[in-house]
Amino acid sequence: MTNKIQVDAVIFIPFIAKEYDMLIDTIDSIECLVKESYHIIAVDDCSDGNIHEKLSSAKPGITVLRNERKNGGRSGLYITMAAACKYALDNFEFSLFMKMDTDALMVGPGLITQAAEYLAQNHNTGILGSYTIRADGKKRSWFKWKMAFLYESCLLRPLFRKTALWKDPLREALNHGYRRGENVLGGAYFISHACLKKMAEKGYLDYKYDIIRSESRIGDEIIYCLFCKASGFEIHDFGKPHQTMAIALDNLPLSKEAVLAGGKTVIHSVKLGKNGESQAELRRFFKNNRCQSVFSPG
Repeated sequence: MTNKIQVDAVIFIPFIAKEYDMLIDTIDSIECLVKESYHIIAVDDCSDGNIHEKLSSAKPGITVLRNERKNGGRSGLYITMAAACKYALDNFEFSLFMKMDTDALMVGPGLITQAAEYLAQNHNTGILGSYTIRADGKKRSWFKWKMAFLYESCLLRPLFRKTALWKDPLREALNHGYRRGENVLGGAYFISHACLKKMAEKGYLDYKYDIIRSESRIGDEIIYCLFCKASGFEIHDFGKPHQTMAIALDNLPLSKEAVLAGGKTVIHSVKLGKNGESQAELRRFFKNNRCQSVFSPG
Protein backbone atom coordinates (compact mmCIF):
# COMPACT_ATOMS: atom_id res chain seq x y z
CA MET A 1 0.00 0.00 0.00
CA THR A 2 1.44 3.36 -1.07
CA ASN A 3 1.96 5.89 1.70
CA LYS A 4 -0.04 9.04 1.11
CA ILE A 5 1.72 12.39 1.00
CA GLN A 6 0.69 14.68 3.85
CA VAL A 7 -0.10 18.31 2.99
CA ASP A 8 -2.28 21.01 4.47
CA ALA A 9 -4.18 21.52 1.22
CA VAL A 10 -4.65 20.14 -2.27
CA ILE A 11 -5.33 22.88 -4.83
CA PHE A 12 -7.18 21.91 -8.01
CA ILE A 13 -7.04 24.13 -11.10
CA PRO A 14 -8.81 23.14 -14.35
CA PHE A 15 -7.54 24.66 -17.60
CA ILE A 16 -7.63 24.68 -21.38
CA ALA A 17 -4.80 25.49 -23.78
CA LYS A 18 -5.66 29.17 -24.31
CA GLU A 19 -5.51 29.72 -20.54
CA TYR A 20 -1.91 28.51 -20.24
CA ASP A 21 -0.33 31.91 -19.50
CA MET A 22 -3.10 32.70 -17.00
CA LEU A 23 -2.54 29.32 -15.35
CA ILE A 24 1.20 29.91 -14.99
CA ASP A 25 0.61 33.29 -13.34
CA THR A 26 -2.00 31.80 -10.99
CA ILE A 27 0.39 29.00 -10.02
CA ASP A 28 3.17 31.57 -9.52
CA SER A 29 0.90 33.46 -7.11
CA ILE A 30 0.32 30.26 -5.11
CA GLU A 31 4.02 29.40 -5.03
CA CYS A 32 4.91 32.91 -3.87
CA LEU A 33 2.24 33.46 -1.21
CA VAL A 34 1.11 30.11 0.18
CA LYS A 35 3.51 29.20 2.98
CA GLU A 36 1.52 26.20 4.21
CA SER A 37 2.20 22.79 2.66
CA TYR A 38 0.16 22.13 -0.47
CA HIS A 39 0.05 20.22 -3.72
CA ILE A 40 -1.40 21.50 -7.00
CA ILE A 41 -3.41 19.25 -9.32
CA ALA A 42 -3.93 20.92 -12.70
CA VAL A 43 -6.29 19.18 -15.12
CA ASP A 44 -6.13 19.81 -18.86
CA ASP A 45 -9.53 19.54 -20.52
CA CYS A 46 -8.29 17.44 -23.45
CA SER A 47 -6.53 20.31 -25.22
CA ASP A 48 -4.98 19.72 -28.63
CA GLY A 49 -1.22 19.38 -28.72
CA ASN A 50 1.14 18.81 -25.83
CA ILE A 51 0.08 21.59 -23.46
CA HIS A 52 -0.05 19.21 -20.48
CA GLU A 53 3.54 18.13 -21.20
CA LYS A 54 4.59 21.78 -21.50
CA LEU A 55 3.05 22.48 -18.09
CA SER A 56 4.72 19.45 -16.52
CA SER A 57 8.07 20.71 -17.78
CA ALA A 58 7.46 24.29 -16.60
CA LYS A 59 6.10 23.25 -13.18
CA PRO A 60 7.61 19.84 -12.35
CA GLY A 61 6.44 19.96 -8.73
CA ILE A 62 2.75 19.75 -9.58
CA THR A 63 0.50 16.92 -10.79
CA VAL A 64 -0.86 17.38 -14.31
CA LEU A 65 -3.81 15.24 -15.34
CA ARG A 66 -5.54 15.23 -18.74
CA ASN A 67 -9.16 14.44 -19.52
CA GLU A 68 -9.66 11.64 -22.01
CA ARG A 69 -12.33 13.72 -23.72
CA LYS A 70 -13.40 17.34 -23.49
CA ASN A 71 -15.76 17.93 -20.57
CA GLY A 72 -16.25 21.66 -20.97
CA GLY A 73 -17.57 23.96 -18.27
CA ARG A 74 -20.55 23.97 -15.91
CA SER A 75 -21.70 20.38 -15.36
CA GLY A 76 -18.75 19.12 -17.41
CA LEU A 77 -16.45 20.73 -14.88
CA TYR A 78 -18.07 18.55 -12.20
CA ILE A 79 -16.64 15.54 -14.10
CA THR A 80 -13.17 17.10 -14.35
CA MET A 81 -13.19 18.06 -10.69
CA ALA A 82 -14.42 14.63 -9.56
CA ALA A 83 -11.34 13.04 -11.14
CA ALA A 84 -9.09 15.48 -9.24
CA CYS A 85 -11.00 14.86 -6.00
CA LYS A 86 -10.55 11.10 -6.29
CA TYR A 87 -6.87 11.49 -7.19
CA ALA A 88 -6.38 13.68 -4.12
CA LEU A 89 -8.15 11.23 -1.80
CA ASP A 90 -6.11 8.33 -3.17
CA ASN A 91 -2.72 10.01 -2.95
CA PHE A 92 -2.75 12.66 -0.22
CA GLU A 93 -3.63 13.25 3.40
CA PHE A 94 -4.99 16.79 3.63
CA SER A 95 -7.39 19.00 5.55
CA LEU A 96 -8.60 21.14 2.66
CA PHE A 97 -9.34 20.65 -1.02
CA MET A 98 -9.37 23.99 -2.81
CA LYS A 99 -10.74 24.67 -6.27
CA MET A 100 -9.34 27.69 -8.12
CA ASP A 101 -10.09 28.88 -11.64
CA THR A 102 -7.34 30.23 -13.86
CA ASP A 103 -8.77 33.73 -13.42
CA ALA A 104 -8.31 33.53 -9.64
CA LEU A 105 -5.15 34.74 -7.88
CA MET A 106 -3.55 34.44 -4.48
CA VAL A 107 -2.82 37.99 -3.33
CA GLY A 108 -1.83 37.55 0.30
CA PRO A 109 -0.52 34.93 2.76
CA GLY A 110 -2.38 32.89 5.34
CA LEU A 111 -5.48 31.65 3.52
CA ILE A 112 -4.94 27.94 4.13
CA THR A 113 -4.25 28.47 7.84
CA GLN A 114 -7.29 30.70 8.21
CA ALA A 115 -9.54 28.16 6.51
CA ALA A 116 -8.12 25.29 8.58
CA GLU A 117 -8.65 27.23 11.81
CA TYR A 118 -12.23 27.94 10.78
CA LEU A 119 -12.87 24.24 10.16
CA ALA A 120 -11.34 23.35 13.52
CA GLN A 121 -13.86 25.64 15.21
CA ASN A 122 -16.80 24.64 13.00
CA HIS A 123 -16.49 20.88 12.66
CA ASN A 124 -19.51 20.27 10.43
CA THR A 125 -18.45 22.74 7.76
CA GLY A 126 -18.11 21.03 4.39
CA ILE A 127 -17.69 23.97 2.00
CA LEU A 128 -16.25 27.46 2.56
CA GLY A 129 -16.52 30.29 0.07
CA SER A 130 -18.42 33.36 -1.09
CA TYR A 131 -21.82 32.12 0.05
CA THR A 132 -24.49 34.60 1.19
CA ILE A 133 -22.70 37.98 1.14
CA ARG A 134 -19.92 39.08 -1.20
CA ALA A 135 -16.78 40.96 -0.19
CA ASP A 136 -18.41 44.20 -1.30
CA GLY A 137 -21.42 43.59 0.95
CA LYS A 138 -23.80 42.64 -1.86
CA LYS A 139 -26.25 39.84 -1.07
CA ARG A 140 -26.03 36.84 -3.37
CA SER A 141 -29.08 35.30 -5.05
CA TRP A 142 -29.52 31.58 -5.76
CA PHE A 143 -32.88 31.91 -7.55
CA LYS A 144 -31.53 31.01 -11.00
CA TRP A 145 -30.12 27.73 -9.73
CA LYS A 146 -33.23 26.96 -7.69
CA MET A 147 -35.20 27.10 -10.95
CA ALA A 148 -32.54 24.98 -12.69
CA PHE A 149 -32.81 22.24 -10.07
CA LEU A 150 -36.61 22.29 -10.23
CA TYR A 151 -36.40 21.86 -14.01
CA GLU A 152 -33.67 19.22 -14.09
CA SER A 153 -35.18 17.11 -11.30
CA CYS A 154 -38.78 17.28 -12.55
CA LEU A 155 -40.35 13.82 -12.52
CA LEU A 156 -42.16 14.61 -15.78
CA ARG A 157 -38.91 14.89 -17.75
CA PRO A 158 -38.96 11.23 -18.91
CA LEU A 159 -42.18 12.04 -20.82
CA PHE A 160 -40.01 14.31 -22.97
CA ARG A 161 -37.18 11.74 -23.24
CA LYS A 162 -35.05 13.54 -20.69
CA THR A 163 -33.58 12.11 -17.49
CA ALA A 164 -34.88 13.31 -14.13
CA LEU A 165 -31.57 14.25 -12.47
CA TRP A 166 -30.40 14.65 -8.87
CA LYS A 167 -33.26 12.63 -7.31
CA ASP A 168 -31.31 10.86 -4.56
CA PRO A 169 -28.90 13.66 -3.51
CA LEU A 170 -31.76 16.19 -3.56
CA ARG A 171 -33.81 14.04 -1.20
CA GLU A 172 -30.84 13.61 1.13
CA ALA A 173 -29.93 17.28 0.97
CA LEU A 174 -33.48 18.48 1.66
CA ASN A 175 -33.50 16.23 4.73
CA HIS A 176 -30.47 18.21 5.94
CA GLY A 177 -32.04 21.62 5.43
CA TYR A 178 -30.85 22.27 1.89
CA ARG A 179 -32.30 25.25 0.05
CA ARG A 180 -32.48 24.42 -3.65
CA GLY A 181 -29.74 26.15 -5.59
CA GLU A 182 -27.72 27.43 -2.62
CA ASN A 183 -24.05 27.67 -3.53
CA VAL A 184 -20.72 29.37 -3.17
CA LEU A 185 -19.20 31.21 -6.11
CA GLY A 186 -17.08 28.80 -8.11
CA GLY A 187 -13.97 30.90 -8.82
CA ALA A 188 -12.32 29.77 -5.57
CA TYR A 189 -13.72 27.70 -2.72
CA PHE A 190 -12.81 25.00 -0.20
CA ILE A 191 -14.16 21.53 0.52
CA SER A 192 -13.11 19.87 3.77
CA HIS A 193 -11.44 16.47 3.63
CA ALA A 194 -14.19 14.93 5.76
CA CYS A 195 -16.89 16.23 3.42
CA LEU A 196 -15.04 15.14 0.29
CA LYS A 197 -14.47 11.67 1.73
CA LYS A 198 -18.18 11.35 2.55
CA MET A 199 -19.10 12.45 -0.97
CA ALA A 200 -16.87 9.71 -2.35
CA GLU A 201 -18.35 7.09 -0.02
CA LYS A 202 -21.87 8.03 -1.12
CA GLY A 203 -20.95 7.76 -4.80
CA TYR A 204 -21.34 11.47 -5.50
CA LEU A 205 -18.02 11.60 -7.36
CA ASP A 206 -19.10 8.91 -9.81
CA TYR A 207 -21.96 10.39 -11.81
CA LYS A 208 -21.76 9.28 -15.42
CA TYR A 209 -20.40 11.64 -18.03
CA ASP A 210 -23.03 11.08 -20.70
CA ILE A 211 -25.99 11.85 -18.44
CA ILE A 212 -24.55 14.81 -16.54
CA ARG A 213 -22.68 16.47 -19.39
CA SER A 214 -25.47 16.11 -21.95
CA GLU A 215 -28.49 16.87 -19.75
CA SER A 216 -27.38 19.28 -17.01
CA ARG A 217 -26.45 22.96 -17.25
CA ILE A 218 -25.70 23.37 -13.55
CA GLY A 219 -22.16 24.44 -12.62
CA ASP A 220 -19.65 22.50 -10.55
CA GLU A 221 -19.96 24.66 -7.43
CA ILE A 222 -23.75 24.28 -7.39
CA ILE A 223 -23.46 20.51 -7.78
CA TYR A 224 -20.82 20.17 -5.06
CA CYS A 225 -22.83 22.35 -2.68
CA LEU A 226 -25.79 20.01 -3.24
CA PHE A 227 -23.55 17.02 -2.49
CA CYS A 228 -22.14 18.77 0.58
CA LYS A 229 -25.60 19.13 2.10
CA ALA A 230 -26.60 15.63 0.97
CA SER A 231 -23.54 14.33 2.83
CA GLY A 232 -24.71 15.97 6.06
CA PHE A 233 -22.31 18.94 6.05
CA GLU A 234 -22.89 22.70 6.11
CA ILE A 235 -21.91 25.50 3.74
CA HIS A 236 -20.37 28.57 5.38
CA ASP A 237 -19.30 32.05 4.36
CA PHE A 238 -15.64 32.88 3.95
CA GLY A 239 -16.06 35.82 1.59
CA LYS A 240 -17.93 38.50 3.55
CA PRO A 241 -16.42 42.00 3.80
CA HIS A 242 -14.55 41.18 7.02
CA GLN A 243 -13.34 37.81 5.73
CA THR A 244 -10.39 36.81 3.61
CA MET A 245 -11.78 35.87 0.17
CA ALA A 246 -12.83 38.51 -2.39
CA ILE A 247 -14.81 36.58 -4.98
CA ALA A 248 -17.27 37.66 -7.68
CA LEU A 249 -18.40 36.02 -10.91
CA ASP A 250 -16.89 37.95 -13.81
CA ASN A 251 -14.97 40.80 -12.19
CA LEU A 252 -13.32 41.89 -8.95
CA PRO A 253 -15.84 42.82 -6.24
CA LEU A 254 -13.39 45.38 -4.81
CA SER A 255 -10.87 47.79 -6.26
CA LYS A 256 -7.37 46.39 -6.53
CA GLU A 257 -6.23 48.88 -3.90
CA ALA A 258 -9.01 47.81 -1.51
CA VAL A 259 -8.02 44.16 -2.02
CA LEU A 260 -4.56 44.87 -0.65
CA ALA A 261 -5.65 47.35 2.02
CA GLY A 262 -8.24 44.87 3.29
CA GLY A 263 -5.74 42.04 3.66
CA LYS A 264 -7.50 39.77 1.18
CA THR A 265 -5.74 36.53 0.31
CA VAL A 266 -7.51 35.23 -2.81
CA ILE A 267 -9.47 37.04 -5.53
CA HIS A 268 -11.70 36.25 -8.50
CA SER A 269 -12.21 37.24 -11.25
CA VAL A 270 -9.24 39.14 -12.62
CA LYS A 271 -10.94 39.23 -16.02
CA LEU A 272 -12.10 42.76 -15.20
CA GLY A 273 -11.22 45.25 -12.48
CA LYS A 274 -13.68 47.15 -10.31
CA ASN A 275 -12.61 50.33 -12.10
CA GLY A 276 -12.51 48.77 -15.55
CA GLU A 277 -8.90 47.53 -15.55
CA SER A 278 -8.03 44.77 -17.98
CA GLN A 279 -6.87 41.35 -16.89
CA ALA A 280 -3.34 42.17 -18.03
CA GLU A 281 -3.31 45.33 -15.88
CA LEU A 282 -4.62 43.47 -12.84
CA ARG A 283 -2.18 40.59 -13.14
CA ARG A 284 0.72 43.01 -13.54
CA PHE A 285 -0.41 45.00 -10.48
CA PHE A 286 -0.72 41.96 -8.21
CA LYS A 287 2.46 40.38 -9.57
CA ASN A 288 4.43 43.55 -8.81
CA ASN A 289 2.97 43.62 -5.32
CA ARG A 290 3.88 40.03 -4.50
CA CYS A 291 7.36 40.45 -5.95
CA GLN A 292 7.92 43.56 -3.83
CA SER A 293 6.73 41.63 -0.79
CA VAL A 294 9.22 38.86 -1.45
CA PHE A 295 12.20 41.16 -2.03
CA SER A 296 11.46 43.91 0.50
CA PRO A 297 13.92 44.09 3.41
CA GLY A 298 12.96 42.35 6.67
